[in-house]
Amino acid sequence: MRTGQPWYISHAEALAQNIIGLLISFVILKLWGLSTSDSLGLQAVFFFTSYLRSYLIRRYFNNLEMKKMNK
Repeated sequence: MRTGQPWYISHAEALAQNIIGLLISFVILKLWGLSTSDSLGLQAVFFFTSYLRSYLIRRYFNNLEMKKMNK
């Protein structure tokens, strides 16, 4: 019986968190004085690394939980 979070829900959660962070960081970087192109370039790097980090950490802990439940 599988009760863990499916991979596609992990992707949706990581994506939602990062989109919200992206919007907040855009406002902050614009207030800080960065141009739109500089801000978007910097945000793209942070978005993809943050998304990957969020997804991998979520899956790691989900797998730990599943192993714990199967013992």
